[in-house]
Amino acid sequence: MRAYLDIYMGDKDEHDRAQSAYDATAALLAKNAAIYALPTSPAALSEEQQDILQELDSTLVLRFAPPEPLLAGRMVFALDAGPGLAKTTANFLALCTGEKGACKNAPNKRLHYRDCPVHRIVRGFVAQGGDVTRGDGSGGESIYGGKFNDEKAGLKVRAARGALAMANAGKNTNSSQFFVVLTDEPAALAKLHGTYVVFGQLVEGWDVLARLDTVGGGTDGRPAVPVWIGDCGKL
Repeated sequence: MRAYLDIYMGDKDEHDRAQSAYDATAALLAKNAAIYALPTSPAALSEEQQDILQELDSTLVLRFAPPEPLLAGRMVFALDAGPGLAKTTANFLALCTGEKGACKNAPNKRLHYRDCPVHRIVRGFVAQGGDVTRGDGSGGESIYGGKFNDEKAGLKVRAARGALAMANAGKNTNSSQFFVVLTDEPAALAKLHGTYVVFGQLVEGWDVLARLDTVGGGTDGRPAVPVWIGDCGKL
């Protein structure tokens, strides 16, 4: 049983502006490349050729390279298929597919991780997301209509780097929020054992996990750049 999260990072508005500028540059070049014997790719233009293109339309802000993609990559998790974690894994899978529709306690929000922020990243510890109602860690809702109890099988699992677990606000308060472990440090892992239900393990996307750690904040966990789940589902 596997699920995936496509992780995006960066300033979406800034990226859109940069992409628009690049598209406008490419369109202007396509229109004039043959006339002025210019390369067809903006990236291939020399500084002199860039100046020629700019003189053709001084109203445009030209960009000669596309912006870095917002997609950091895909994380694939193997979920525990045992009966002792059936409720937890069913909750996570349904939130990945969005199949349950709207939240009961926030009808204008969907029970779906798509576009949900990864709102808290503590460097060298955990990356937390899944607040489908408020997006900042103060909300969340399970597919069962609120919170649900800890499944004891998950409390017995010893977390390691890449482990997937339910975030909570105390005993038996699981909702939609989850976290991924960023470390193998024994002292950090000891803080998690017996307190959080571990129900999966990262199997693909270790490079994405490492990138999450690099944009982590301090003890408050505020990421250095916006991070969110752009797409998700089951495999």
